[in-house]
Parts: sequence; structure tokens; C-alpha cells
Amino acid sequence: MNAPTAPGPPVVEVELHRVVLALRQPHASAGGIEAERDIVLVRVVLEDGTEGWGECPTLSLPTYSSEHAAGAWLVLRDELVPAVLAGRPASVVGHPMAKAAVADALLDARLRTRGRSLAAHLGVTARRVSTTTVVARVGSVAEVLEVVAGAPGGVKVKIEPGFDLEPLAAVRACWPERWLAADANGSFAADQIDRLTAVDALGLAYLEQPCPGLAGAAVAARALSTPVCVDEAADSLDAVRAAVDLEAMAVLNVKPARLGGVEVAAAAVALAAEAGIDAFVGGMLETGVGRRAALAVAGLAGCTLPTDLGPSARYFSADLTDPVEEGTDASLAIPTGPGIGPAPDPGRLEAATRDRWVGRR
Repeated sequence: MNAPTAPGPPVVEVELHRVVLALRQPHASAGGIEAERDIVLVRVVLEDGTEGWGECPTLSLPTYSSEHAAGAWLVLRDELVPAVLAGRPASVVGHPMAKAAVADALLDARLRTRGRSLAAHLGVTARRVSTTTVVARVGSVAEVLEVVAGAPGGVKVKIEPGFDLEPLAAVRACWPERWLAADANGSFAADQIDRLTAVDALGLAYLEQPCPGLAGAAVAARALSTPVCVDEAADSLDAVRAAVDLEAMAVLNVKPARLGGVEVAAAAVALAAEAGIDAFVGGMLETGVGRRAALAVAGLAGCTLPTDLGPSARYFSADLTDPVEEGTDASLAIPTGPGIGPAPDPGRLEAATRDRWVGRR
């Protein structure tokens, strides 16, 4: 990654939008069901009038992580944004996704003042990244097979105790050579690992977060020959370092917002690469703002596996920005324009906004 962006003009205004977008279909995992995206967007305005955007893609409830939309709104409004406007550090413990929204919005604005893309700032030379389709938890094996049949490229199937080996074995039986991974979202207890040893016969690219935490991932990594991927437990650079030290993973799922922003995420990718660990960028049902920021990280050389970021049309009837579109080769384009990418369309943003707050210097 290149040197940090120069400070540039000061911030004179920060606007928060709490937006709600219906998902095309409910997204179900071991952590719960999301029927709509309730997220916070951050817009910063510099003294020269340049704008920057960032996204806080928390879920509606604190079932995936301790952060959730209502809490993020308060932390941003009452703590993080006043600190930015005052030009001082914020004394906030935790809340990396809220912090990421501010950090990425500031970076977006600073890069726009220089006419420089986020990809160039991170040192990305790739133009496109391969993607895989995430098959959310559904009611039956037949439904899983139906989704997989219509998906381009590789697939990752959400599993949990009681709905695990059967859908994976069925997919593998129908598509013996297809790229296939599984994600348990930490739903298996450490004493249930014996049940998962059967996945070793299925030739999975990886098994994502089979057990909670780094200790659980380390237990699974010792018990399975299938590469174990750490996801939820990788919520900071220190956690990534600990995962390396514990030999808890062969694969790292990098989620920029959960780590605190795209620059921290790029550092996590570099750390994994140095340790010889594969990495990819995972999605959090972002709108086009957060998805394009994550795509730039996915283009880093250390991201050696397909991203599970998907096109806008997979999730929303109409995204807030110009849609992120998938190519016929199951790939997504890395944005090359100034900053992170296109700003939200004003009309779509207004229609989706449920709450708005503006702070000024």
C-alpha cells in the first residue's frame, strides 16, 4: 500500500443517513435472518467542497457481531462525528464498523481531491476479481441445489448443525469438479468437530469459521484436513496476528468494515500473505458504497481466493449507487475512478433514508 493520504482540507460537515433497503430475498445464516438492510452511510464535506462517502454495514441486530445499526447510529452521531469535526481523536472503544465508515469517507474525500482511485492508493493493479455465490441457509437440500444450479462460478454454502453434510454432499454429487466452500458462521461447538470430519472427503476449498473464536478455529484446524477459514474471529489486526500464531487458519476472510476500514484491511491481507495464508474479501450485504470499497481490497495480490462480494442485483432491486455488475465470467470490476467509487444517487438515497443528521464544524 502507498503512503497514507495527506491530511488536505479540514472537514466542515458530516451527514449521517440511516437507510433501509429491502433485500430481494431474505438472507439466512446461523446468525439469523436479514430481510432488509438497515445501515448507516456517512458523508463528509471538506472545506474545499469535496465530498466523501463511507458505509457502516452492521446488521439490524447484534447477532453476528456486537455492533448493530441502532447502536452504530448513536456512536457515530454522539462520539465519532463530533471528534472528526473538532479535529481530535475519538475516545471510543470497539465499534470498528462505525469507525470504518468515518475512516473510509475521509479517505474517499482526500483521494477525490487528488483525482486518485482507491485501487491506485492501495497499489492494486488487477482490473477484475473472480467472485463466488454465497448460498444462504434455505429450507431444504433441493432448494440449495436449485440455487447452485443457477449460480455462475463457484459456490459457498451456509451450514449449521443439522443442516451441514447433507447439502454439501448433494452439491458435490451433482457437480464433482465445481469450486465449493462452506461457511458455518461459528455454529458448531468444539465437541461437535467429529461430525465435521466427513467434510474432508468432499474436496472443499475451505470450511469457514466452523467453531466460535480463534480457539475453536484452532481445534478445527488440527482435526480437519480441509483448510479452515477464520471469519468472525478476525475482527482486528491483533486477532489476525493471534490466528497466525495459533495456527488457527489456512484461509482468512477479510471484511474491511469489520476490521476498521480499507486501509486496516489491506494491512491484514499483507499480514496473511507474509504468513503464507490464503485470503479473500467477504461481503456483508453492503450497498454499492461499501461494496466498491471492499472490491479495491479484493484486488490486492494477497487475495488469492475468489471474493464472495456479489453484484448489486443479487441483493437489491435498485442499489443506492450505479449497480455493481457481474461479468459473464463471474467477475466484478475494480473501480478506477477518483476515490472509492460513485456516490449514492440523490433520489434513491432520499427514498431509502429513514433518519438523517447533520453536524457542522
